[in-house]
Amino acid sequence: MGAPKIKELRGMSDKKLEEMHDNISTHTVVGTSYYLDELNRRIQERNTNIIKKYTIAITVMTAIMALSTIINVILFYLCR
Repeated sequence: MGAPKIKELRGMSDKKLEEMHDNISTHTVVGTSYYLDELNRRIQERNTNIIKKYTIAITVMTAIMALSTIINVILFYLCR
């Protein structure tokens, strides 16, 4: 079985890619980089999730500060 073309790979679902990998993996010898690549992928996924959480927190804090500023300006002009 030859390797699929890049266009075919990009069109495959994750499940199909996993099935192809699992079928081929029983006949393939891998080096240490195979495991390091998976570890790096997992680290990147964890970092991405952390960044998403920080982005949400920063967005909420920015909204609170903007609202507080608006309220402060309104109170300033009402109390003059």
